[in-house]
Amino acid sequence: MTGEVAVLFGLLRSALTGEPTDAPAGTDWQRLFQLLQQNHVAALASEAFSHLPQEQKPPRNVLIPWLSEREKAAAWYRHQLGVQQEIEALMQQHGIETLVLKGTRLARLYPQAELREFSDLDLYFYSRHHEADQLAAKHLGVQVSNDSHHHTKYDYRGVTVESHYDFVNRHTPPSNRRFEAQLKELATTHSQLPTFEILFLLRHMAGHFAASRITLRDLVDWHLLASAHRSDADWDVVAKAAKDSGMEGFVGVLNAIVAHRFGNENPLHRSEDTALIGRVEHDTVYGSLEEHKEENLGRLLWKLRRYRANRWKHRLAYSHDPAWRLFMASLTAHAAKPRSILHKM
Repeated sequence: MTGEVAVLFGLLRSALTGEPTDAPAGTDWQRLFQLLQQNHVAALASEAFSHLPQEQKPPRNVLIPWLSEREKAAAWYRHQLGVQQEIEALMQQHGIETLVLKGTRLARLYPQAELREFSDLDLYFYSRHHEADQLAAKHLGVQVSNDSHHHTKYDYRGVTVESHYDFVNRHTPPSNRRFEAQLKELATTHSQLPTFEILFLLRHMAGHFAASRITLRDLVDWHLLASAHRSDADWDVVAKAAKDSGMEGFVGVLNAIVAHRFGNENPLHRSEDTALIGRVEHDTVYGSLEEHKEENLGRLLWKLRRYRANRWKHRLAYSHDPAWRLFMASLTAHAAKPRSILHKM
């Protein structure tokens, strides 16, 4: 596993920096391609091909599908960006400000924006969320769904748009309530947007990590965002918020990984627990529990198994939320939105 993971990170670091990299003889390129696809960084990793020795490059039967994947990702990005700009223009006509979350906002930090793979568009309209949804329904002809806790959702031109009225799910974990209030305060002040972006991404990652997993794309996002705002974010505020919300341990592990794999330097704490760092890195690359995708009773049982298997993640990401409070908050949240029990929201 160690050699394979080193090659994966070597490709990504080379793609980001232009540094030379190499792949040992016998590298299973088909397997690496599949892992990078599962981690949503296959398009980005293809940037490293020009920095590999000729004799180490992927064979033609892998290279051609890989480059085709890159072109598909680039085309999809351009389509999503077009949808985003259309929605922003509509809202601007009615005096509604749009804040883009993740997606194209993070893509601008990549060597080429179109190399960042993502699926949904996450948009925030400040205090005019309901009006924005009404405008979308009227002018775009969409049907707005309210089956999720902190955003509504609709499909437009093949793109799923999540219209956020909250940045994080205030129902679970309980510590999210105070975190949400801080995010909303930061988002309203232009000079505080770098700090907002960092805290939002960290909490978003913590949520995915505790519920299921993060991916290599998340690590790349964090590395690039932290690097971009090294001098203009309020890192004291970030450190205090991470500690107060109980995700300091999780952030410390993230920092240790990006420091080792990408050479990232930022003011936040870095974990020195090598066993824990290795466990999180392995879970990031490979995952731990294959998803049950059918929306039936089996998915409910799978969710319960996943919840139990992820208790170590809950302790790392939500150390201030006792296990019983997390479980009860999760039950309450699902009861409020029953469709979330079997569906992938």
